[in-house]
Amino acid sequence: MRVSQSQESVLLGAGSNTAAGSHGWGGSGRTCCGAAGTWLLRAFVFAELPESWADMQEPLLEGMCFTLKYLGMTLVEKPKGEDMAAAAIRRIVATARVGARKFQKVILTVSPRGISLQDADTKEMVENISIYRISYCTTDKLQNKVFAYVAQSQESGALECHAFLSPKKKIAQAVTLTVAQAFQMALDLWEATHAGGGGGGGGR
Repeated sequence: MRVSQSQESVLLGAGSNTAAGSHGWGGSGRTCCGAAGTWLLRAFVFAELPESWADMQEPLLEGMCFTLKYLGMTLVEKPKGEDMAAAAIRRIVATARVGARKFQKVILTVSPRGISLQDADTKEMVENISIYRISYCTTDKLQNKVFAYVAQSQESGALECHAFLSPKKKIAQAVTLTVAQAFQMALDLWEATHAGGGGGGGGR
Protein backbone atom coordinates (compact mmCIF):
# COMPACT_ATOMS: atom_id res chain seq x y z
CA MET A 1 0.00 0.00 0.00
CA ARG A 2 2.23 2.81 -1.27
CA VAL A 3 1.21 6.40 -0.65
CA SER A 4 3.09 9.45 -1.86
CA GLN A 5 3.76 12.41 0.42
CA SER A 6 0.92 14.43 -1.06
CA GLN A 7 -1.49 11.53 -0.69
CA GLU A 8 -1.07 10.96 3.02
CA SER A 9 -3.69 13.44 4.24
CA VAL A 10 -7.26 12.22 3.98
CA LEU A 11 -10.28 14.40 4.62
CA LEU A 12 -13.05 12.59 6.44
CA GLY A 13 -15.60 15.35 6.85
CA ALA A 14 -17.21 18.08 4.82
CA GLY A 15 -16.91 21.71 5.88
CA SER A 16 -18.15 22.91 9.23
CA ASN A 17 -20.94 20.33 9.46
CA THR A 18 -18.54 17.75 10.80
CA ALA A 19 -16.75 20.23 13.05
CA ALA A 20 -20.05 21.32 14.52
CA GLY A 21 -20.63 17.77 15.69
CA SER A 22 -22.95 16.13 13.18
CA HIS A 23 -23.17 12.78 14.96
CA GLY A 24 -25.32 11.20 12.28
CA TRP A 25 -26.12 11.35 8.62
CA GLY A 26 -29.89 11.29 8.79
CA GLY A 27 -32.16 14.31 8.40
CA SER A 28 -30.11 17.47 7.86
CA GLY A 29 -26.99 15.28 7.94
CA ARG A 30 -27.89 13.99 4.47
CA THR A 31 -26.34 17.10 2.88
CA CYS A 32 -23.15 16.58 4.86
CA CYS A 33 -23.14 12.91 3.88
CA GLY A 34 -23.44 13.69 0.20
CA ALA A 35 -20.65 16.26 0.29
CA ALA A 36 -18.39 13.94 2.26
CA GLY A 37 -19.10 11.09 -0.09
CA THR A 38 -18.21 13.17 -3.14
CA TRP A 39 -14.92 14.23 -1.57
CA LEU A 40 -14.16 10.68 -0.50
CA LEU A 41 -14.63 9.33 -3.99
CA ARG A 42 -12.01 11.79 -5.20
CA ALA A 43 -9.78 11.04 -2.22
CA PHE A 44 -9.83 7.30 -2.82
CA VAL A 45 -8.96 7.65 -6.49
CA PHE A 46 -6.15 10.01 -5.51
CA ALA A 47 -4.89 7.71 -2.77
CA GLU A 48 -4.96 4.65 -5.02
CA LEU A 49 -6.75 2.22 -2.76
CA PRO A 50 -5.42 -1.31 -3.22
CA GLU A 51 -7.24 -3.77 -5.48
CA SER A 52 -7.73 -5.93 -2.39
CA TRP A 53 -10.02 -3.25 -0.88
CA ALA A 54 -13.05 -5.52 -1.29
CA ASP A 55 -11.27 -8.28 0.62
CA MET A 56 -10.43 -5.86 3.44
CA GLN A 57 -14.02 -4.90 4.18
CA GLU A 58 -14.85 -7.96 6.27
CA PRO A 59 -11.90 -7.66 8.70
CA LEU A 60 -12.46 -3.90 8.86
CA LEU A 61 -16.03 -4.48 10.04
CA GLU A 62 -14.61 -6.31 13.07
CA GLY A 63 -11.85 -3.75 13.54
CA MET A 64 -8.22 -3.53 12.40
CA CYS A 65 -5.65 -3.07 15.16
CA PHE A 66 -2.38 -1.14 15.26
CA THR A 67 0.04 -0.90 18.19
CA LEU A 68 1.26 2.69 18.51
CA LYS A 69 2.70 5.06 21.10
CA TYR A 70 0.49 7.97 22.13
CA LEU A 71 2.39 11.27 21.87
CA GLY A 72 -0.29 13.61 23.14
CA MET A 73 -3.03 16.05 22.20
CA THR A 74 -3.39 19.71 21.36
CA LEU A 75 -6.42 21.88 20.63
CA VAL A 76 -6.93 23.15 17.09
CA GLU A 77 -9.21 25.79 15.61
CA LYS A 78 -10.05 24.12 12.30
CA PRO A 79 -11.57 20.67 11.61
CA LYS A 80 -9.29 19.99 8.63
CA GLY A 81 -6.27 21.20 6.75
CA GLU A 82 -2.74 20.02 6.07
CA ASP A 83 -1.06 23.15 7.49
CA MET A 84 -3.23 23.05 10.61
CA ALA A 85 -2.39 19.40 11.22
CA ALA A 86 1.32 19.89 10.59
CA ALA A 87 1.47 22.75 13.09
CA ALA A 88 -0.47 20.75 15.68
CA ILE A 89 1.84 17.74 15.25
CA ARG A 90 4.90 20.00 15.68
CA ARG A 91 3.50 21.26 18.98
CA ILE A 92 2.71 17.75 20.19
CA VAL A 93 6.13 16.36 19.21
CA ALA A 94 7.96 19.33 20.76
CA THR A 95 6.10 18.87 24.04
CA ALA A 96 6.68 15.11 23.97
CA ARG A 97 10.43 15.57 23.46
CA VAL A 98 10.90 17.81 26.50
CA GLY A 99 8.76 15.62 28.73
CA ALA A 100 10.34 12.89 30.82
CA ARG A 101 7.35 10.59 30.80
CA LYS A 102 7.27 7.26 29.01
CA PHE A 103 4.92 7.21 26.05
CA GLN A 104 1.78 5.17 26.58
CA LYS A 105 1.61 2.18 24.26
CA VAL A 106 -1.91 1.80 22.92
CA ILE A 107 -3.81 -0.55 20.65
CA LEU A 108 -5.64 1.64 18.16
CA THR A 109 -8.56 -0.20 16.56
CA VAL A 110 -10.22 1.18 13.45
CA SER A 111 -13.72 0.14 12.32
CA PRO A 112 -16.72 1.79 10.64
CA ARG A 113 -17.86 2.71 14.14
CA GLY A 114 -14.76 4.83 14.67
CA ILE A 115 -11.49 4.58 16.59
CA SER A 116 -11.00 2.88 19.95
CA LEU A 117 -7.91 3.19 22.12
CA GLN A 118 -6.86 0.51 24.58
CA ASP A 119 -3.83 0.52 26.87
CA ALA A 120 -1.54 -2.17 25.45
CA ASP A 121 -0.22 -3.18 28.88
CA THR A 122 -3.26 -3.05 31.15
CA LYS A 123 -5.84 -3.75 28.38
CA GLU A 124 -7.91 -0.92 29.88
CA MET A 125 -10.13 0.94 27.41
CA VAL A 126 -8.88 4.50 27.12
CA GLU A 127 -11.40 6.06 24.72
CA ASN A 128 -13.91 5.39 21.95
CA ILE A 129 -14.17 8.01 19.21
CA SER A 130 -17.23 7.83 16.98
CA ILE A 131 -16.56 7.97 13.25
CA TYR A 132 -19.00 10.90 13.14
CA ARG A 133 -16.69 13.00 15.35
CA ILE A 134 -13.54 12.50 13.25
CA SER A 135 -12.95 15.24 10.70
CA TYR A 136 -9.38 14.65 9.50
CA CYS A 137 -6.49 12.21 9.64
CA THR A 138 -2.96 12.40 8.29
CA THR A 139 0.53 10.99 8.20
CA ASP A 140 2.87 13.90 8.79
CA LYS A 141 5.27 14.75 5.93
CA LEU A 142 8.26 15.57 8.12
CA GLN A 143 7.55 13.29 11.08
CA ASN A 144 6.58 10.48 8.73
CA LYS A 145 6.15 7.89 11.47
CA VAL A 146 3.49 10.06 13.12
CA PHE A 147 -0.21 9.44 12.53
CA ALA A 148 -2.69 12.02 13.76
CA TYR A 149 -6.42 12.63 13.66
CA VAL A 150 -8.67 15.58 14.48
CA ALA A 151 -11.91 14.92 16.32
CA GLN A 152 -14.48 16.87 18.27
CA SER A 153 -14.46 16.25 22.01
CA GLN A 154 -17.71 14.70 23.17
CA GLU A 155 -17.41 16.50 26.52
CA SER A 156 -16.38 20.04 25.57
CA GLY A 157 -17.07 20.21 21.84
CA ALA A 158 -13.51 21.45 21.27
CA LEU A 159 -11.50 20.26 18.30
CA GLU A 160 -8.58 18.07 19.37
CA CYS A 161 -5.62 16.78 17.40
CA HIS A 162 -4.23 13.50 18.75
CA ALA A 163 -0.86 12.18 17.56
CA PHE A 164 0.67 8.70 17.67
CA LEU A 165 4.13 7.35 16.89
CA SER A 166 4.29 4.20 14.79
CA PRO A 167 7.28 1.83 14.46
CA LYS A 168 7.51 2.43 10.70
CA LYS A 169 6.42 5.00 8.13
CA LYS A 170 4.38 2.38 6.28
CA ILE A 171 2.38 1.62 9.41
CA ALA A 172 1.50 5.30 9.89
CA GLN A 173 0.36 5.42 6.26
CA ALA A 174 -1.63 2.22 6.69
CA VAL A 175 -3.47 3.64 9.71
CA THR A 176 -4.38 6.77 7.75
CA LEU A 177 -5.78 4.81 4.82
CA THR A 178 -7.58 2.38 7.12
CA VAL A 179 -9.42 5.27 8.80
CA ALA A 180 -10.38 6.58 5.35
CA GLN A 181 -11.59 3.13 4.36
CA ALA A 182 -13.60 2.90 7.58
CA PHE A 183 -15.28 6.19 6.76
CA GLN A 184 -16.10 4.95 3.26
CA MET A 185 -17.62 1.79 4.72
CA ALA A 186 -19.61 3.81 7.26
CA LEU A 187 -20.88 5.94 4.40
CA ASP A 188 -21.83 2.84 2.39
CA LEU A 189 -23.65 1.36 5.39
CA TRP A 190 -25.48 4.63 6.00
CA GLU A 191 -26.58 4.82 2.36
CA ALA A 192 -27.74 1.19 2.41
CA THR A 193 -29.70 1.75 5.62
CA HIS A 194 -31.36 4.92 4.34
CA ALA A 195 -31.95 3.81 0.76
CA GLY A 196 -35.50 4.74 -0.05
CA GLY A 197 -36.14 5.74 3.53
CA GLY A 198 -36.02 9.49 3.11
CA GLY A 199 -33.27 9.96 5.69
CA GLY A 200 -34.72 8.07 8.65
CA GLY A 201 -35.17 9.70 11.96
CA GLY A 202 -32.29 12.12 12.00
CA GLY A 203 -28.79 11.98 13.47
CA ARG A 204 -27.78 10.26 16.65
